[in-house]
Amino acid sequence: MTVLMFASSCDQNQTDKLVNCKATSGTFEIVTAISIDYAENFTIIPLKDGYQVELIDPNTHIIERSYVFTYDQSKKGESIVHLPLENITAFSQTTIGMMSNLKALDQLSGILNINYVFDPQVKNDFKNGRITEFKDESNFSIEKVIEAKTSIIIYSGFSREFPQEKKLSKFNIVAIPDYDWRETHPLGRAEWIKFVGVLCGKLTEANELFHEIETKYKAMSAKVQMLIDRPSVVSGNFRGDQWTAPAGNSYMAILFNDAGADYIYRESKGTGSIFKSMERIILDTEATDFWINPGFSSNRQIIEANPKGKYVGPYKTKQVFCYSHEMNQYWERTAVEPHLLLSDFIHIFHPEIELDEAMHFYKKLED
Repeated sequence: MTVLMFASSCDQNQTDKLVNCKATSGTFEIVTAISIDYAENFTIIPLKDGYQVELIDPNTHIIERSYVFTYDQSKKGESIVHLPLENITAFSQTTIGMMSNLKALDQLSGILNINYVFDPQVKNDFKNGRITEFKDESNFSIEKVIEAKTSIIIYSGFSREFPQEKKLSKFNIVAIPDYDWRETHPLGRAEWIKFVGVLCGKLTEANELFHEIETKYKAMSAKVQMLIDRPSVVSGNFRGDQWTAPAGNSYMAILFNDAGADYIYRESKGTGSIFKSMERIILDTEATDFWINPGFSSNRQIIEANPKGKYVGPYKTKQVFCYSHEMNQYWERTAVEPHLLLSDFIHIFHPEIELDEAMHFYKKLED
């Protein structure tokens, strides 16, 4: 659709820090006041006919890629993506969760693996043949992508290069990394719903949803910040005798703090992972209250994987919790709904506080 005329209007919601100014032409609208308050790995710049989205390299903190999402169909170029996007392929589970929250799953046409999907609508659409499964991110069929009429592929961004990206560009199919998992604040991860809002033509709704999530998260955390008793927690799992744990500035460490707990490695540097020997973990956790995310569904599985696990402090007191029984739901929903994750941790660390909801993702491990 070529833009023929343009009009603008503004309205301010007094309960929202954003001034929602919109310019409308035909069937689309442009949000002209966009605030990115927590996310560090993308920006959105409003244009008269769409948005410029800049992806920021999480390692160097400089702009890695820049795209123009536009309703003006006359614009051409490798970085031009035409809106509206009706056929989005999401190799990232968190993108599916965000599209679900935006009620935009009708625009989802492709996924990586149905076995890793939680959303009932996506499962049903796959069963009915409306959604295509690609199985392997590193080796998929371009012909299949074309048959699915894919406009854009959103992938995890775990590797620097996306396979067959140049071949896809010849068919005007754009592959864009999703760096929400590299954000250092839980609300930074959730703020990627604004990026997905641009893709789905629902940035206004994304802004409103994020504001609700932020409000709930802060209110939940406020319940525990004045408590004197702060239990200690260790997080992570092991392969062989090496333990992988969140670094002290990671989003998980921030979640523990916001849930009223003291993470035993909160002083460690970095936003990714740190590594410890099993011997070090056993010594460090002798008096630790809770063990979160061992990566197993039962206490028995922990010991089968490494008999030394029985010497980890919280294992001895049977205070081990994991999301293993709700794996798909956890990966799909927690990025966009960190307030629910925070609620689970408050349930675990402060059972004396009465919350209106049961745990959403976590469960105490049984034998």
